[in-house]
Amino acid sequence: MSDLLNPVEAAENQLFKTNFPNFLTIAELVTATKVSRQTISRKIKLGEIPNVKVGSRILIPISYLVGLEKSAWSNVVKVG
Repeated sequence: MSDLLNPVEAAENQLFKTNFPNFLTIAELVTATKVSRQTISRKIKLGEIPNVKVGSRILIPISYLVGLEKSAWSNVVKVG
């Protein structure tokens, strides 16, 4: 059995070892997910993407992006 972490666990471990921000701007989430700004803004308005407003800025918790990645990996079919 390998001691290697799956890619999601490795990414989470790296996040917490660095000075990675706890929040993303809409622009950063657009870049990370390659989903349009309009779609992300609509999902925020519908309450489908958690966010906090600080002044005029809308910030999305990094945990949302990590959750998306976990969800994607949970749908991967293991072969062998």
